[in-house]
Amino acid sequence: MVIVADDDRDARVRVSDLLRARGLTVVAANSGQKAIDVVRAQHVDLVVLELNMPGMSGIDACKLVKSIAYDRFVPVVLLTSMSESSARFLRSGADDHVAKTLEDGELVERLENMIRVKRTHDDVLSARSELSYGSVHESLQELPDHRYFHDCLESEFGEAQRHLDPLACCIVAVDELRELVSERGSDFVARILEEVSSRLQRALRATDVTARFRISEFGLVLPNTRPARALTLADRIVSEIALRPFAWGETTIELTISIGVGLYPSGGIRTHSELLDAASIAVARARVAGKNRVCVVQQQGYIYRPTLPGAA
Repeated sequence: MVIVADDDRDARVRVSDLLRARGLTVVAANSGQKAIDVVRAQHVDLVVLELNMPGMSGIDACKLVKSIAYDRFVPVVLLTSMSESSARFLRSGADDHVAKTLEDGELVERLENMIRVKRTHDDVLSARSELSYGSVHESLQELPDHRYFHDCLESEFGEAQRHLDPLACCIVAVDELRELVSERGSDFVARILEEVSSRLQRALRATDVTARFRISEFGLVLPNTRPARALTLADRIVSEIALRPFAWGETTIELTISIGVGLYPSGGIRTHSELLDAASIAVARARVAGKNRVCVVQQQGYIYRPTLPGAA
């Protein structure tokens, strides 16, 4: 399945029709948010995003796609004008960018090539990672899973709306986990994640919720938490996880992490899903910003850089 998101109807129809003519299933969307909704619900081979969509831009939508699909490869191609500078999307996480002015044949060839890359990647990944993925998750059964996390977030968001209370949603991502699996093996990484889980739970209040979110990420629901408290907690997590090495026998590992924070109340956040999207965009931005970074999305969004040793 291919998603084509563009607020320009003519451009959206053109690209969609070209791909359907090649036998591909295409979902057309008129906004970045609608494209994100499809990525959450369906198996997707390619996401094509217009760069300058109003509301959620193509770059923000790209970062969110990559965050949602962090443990699987979902290629993203940005549609640009001829005048766009490459520097604008170099750090967006997009896998390619294509000018809308390309001839039909070249445009389709570029997009089909990215689908071929996706399918080749999936074939290799399924052959290599099934055992590693399973063993890591079996070792973390003591933490609630992502379904519990979503249920808690929805429930707490409803309470926050009813009582006009603040609420924070955080995603804590362990950087470069795949490289660590390749170097040390899945059993070793499972022990690392068990210790990360323990340190996270020690850093939280009794009313806070932590759960497995994705294989390298943990989700936090923080009721009655204002921005200053969320940043204080983020600093504490960086100190607990990134600034304290993990040691087993003679082996010592220093991890780096990225933290994304979404806050309610905040402009544009009306549902628990939008709050989670804000945290997902934030953690994607934190990954791009450097090591041991925290990104908070509130109103227009900004990067908060912990003044701690080890923050790059």
